[in-house]
Amino acid sequence: MDKLEELLSKRPKDIEEIALWFDELVKIVSDNINKEFSPRRLVKGNRTEEPLPTNTRQLSSFRTRIGTMLEYALSTEIDRIIREHNGEEFYFTFAVSHEYPDFYLRDNTLTSVLRIEMKAVDAESDEQAAKFGVPTLDIENENDLILLVGWKWKKILSDKIEIGEYPFIFTSLVIPAKDIVEERDKRLKLTGGKIEGRQVLVPKRGQSDVFVPDPGNYGKLWRLIHRKRRNAEGLSPAVKRFLDFLKIIDEHSPNNRFKKS
Repeated sequence: MDKLEELLSKRPKDIEEIALWFDELVKIVSDNINKEFSPRRLVKGNRTEEPLPTNTRQLSSFRTRIGTMLEYALSTEIDRIIREHNGEEFYFTFAVSHEYPDFYLRDNTLTSVLRIEMKAVDAESDEQAAKFGVPTLDIENENDLILLVGWKWKKILSDKIEIGEYPFIFTSLVIPAKDIVEERDKRLKLTGGKIEGRQVLVPKRGQSDVFVPDPGNYGKLWRLIHRKRRNAEGLSPAVKRFLDFLKIIDEHSPNNRFKKS
């Protein structure tokens, strides 16, 4: 964990190598969250006593809330470990306004040296609602990472009787944002869409020469990589790892989204 300063001092930055370093760190952090934070702070009663919401809007709201709490837990633990190994050289900080990204890694002058966006994916959610729709123009290729975690409810048993459950992170991934953005925009082009500045445009139904604003599909995790490109030659290592991440999510999902998307 003490290699961070060396990685960040390289010019140009090797964002893939940095992503792999953070990927290893987040796996350690996720294990710690599963052992301590989630079973103590995010635990709830069983679904008979404390049922989960079923209304679509409420479902979205509670998943957003859990995602926010996992962001807090993961970032706090990441900062603790970085500080343990690097002293006061770096700070892993929240973005204080509601904007991209979720976190900044800052040096001891408080200058941003990395930007990290986090997406928490509930294995039970319909279409796994998380998206990465940040405009391509806003991506900094050498500085931007995406941190992904897949979570599901883990049951707590007492004398073989279920008494509660808590969110359990079963997989995680850190990759350069630029790799995903490149594939996302290739998919848009393959489906007839285009980008003008920060606006994403798609063909109007039945009128391929008429373009309208994207209705919200751009950036959905399951649509980031076009089906025809999943086994394409030349996929970056990061994109291959992202596809493996989706497959793992799908193994824990009742919706079989990877095959349907």
